[in-house]
Amino acid sequence: MESAWTTAGYGLAFFIIFGAVCGVVLAYAAKRFAVQIDPKIEAVRACLPGANCGACGFAGCESYAEAVVTIPDVPVNKCAPGKGDVACKVAEITGKQAAEAGEVISVLRCSKNEGGVKRKHSYVGFDTCTGANLAFGGPWECDFACIGYGDCETACPFHAIHMHDGMPVIDPETCTGCGVCVKMCPKSVLQLVPKDAPVSVPCSTKDKGKEVTNVCSAGCIHCLACTRKAKDVVNLINDRIEIDYPNLTEQMAKDAVWACNRQFIFRYRDPEQQAKAVEQIKAEQAAKKAAAAAKKAAEETAEA
Repeated sequence: MESAWTTAGYGLAFFIIFGAVCGVVLAYAAKRFAVQIDPKIEAVRACLPGANCGACGFAGCESYAEAVVTIPDVPVNKCAPGKGDVACKVAEITGKQAAEAGEVISVLRCSKNEGGVKRKHSYVGFDTCTGANLAFGGPWECDFACIGYGDCETACPFHAIHMHDGMPVIDPETCTGCGVCVKMCPKSVLQLVPKDAPVSVPCSTKDKGKEVTNVCSAGCIHCLACTRKAKDVVNLINDRIEIDYPNLTEQMAKDAVWACNRQFIFRYRDPEQQAKAVEQIKAEQAAKKAAAAAKKAAEETAEA
């Protein structure tokens, strides 16, 4: 019995000594091979919002903090959620120049409900836009329409998107312009535009003419009237109407809105301003028709 206790004592002593030696070795190794972290990286990381949304193009806030400190070409204004305030703080920490960058928000480029787009088939499967898109391009007759299962709402890290009547509604005050929803949408019906942009084109179709009118009463038919009124600023790029916002003037915006004759699909972003514009446009059109009719009647009377 005594030898058993003696053996146990030796074993316990061995493990205590062995553990102590391993602890000393590990502590030395940790100190000897420790990676020194630049305090600037920690400072930048601390001032970032921590959303890890990926809008900056990096895996997360930690990756961006390391890149903006260690890589000279990485700008300080890549954090969309943090906006200008964070850019200034990062510039102060890193010693880089704080570049000017206007705020952007996500806007919807689809008028599916307004245009009366119908279903082409019933989708049965996972209730995700990505899943539905794999089934013959989605369940709607317009191949470029919002699918409506809310992948963008789920992906938004700031809860700025809420689905209503099968369409995403974006809160412009909550939206940070991070672009996560834009990357998530399989139909590219979401687009980042300047927050103060006066106009937008709520249609993503790449079809034209009758292909559009057959499926949607509010779709862009690519008549290009808007491009002629705002030459080189409103353009047809990759079969979609795109706006060069930095070069867009108020007069160009008005001219393009007035030129659009298809349910005013090129429209003001402010609903009240758009409603007033529609009334004025219709009044002008009615006046022109009345003038033309009066002129014709006068010519017929003169001939008689």
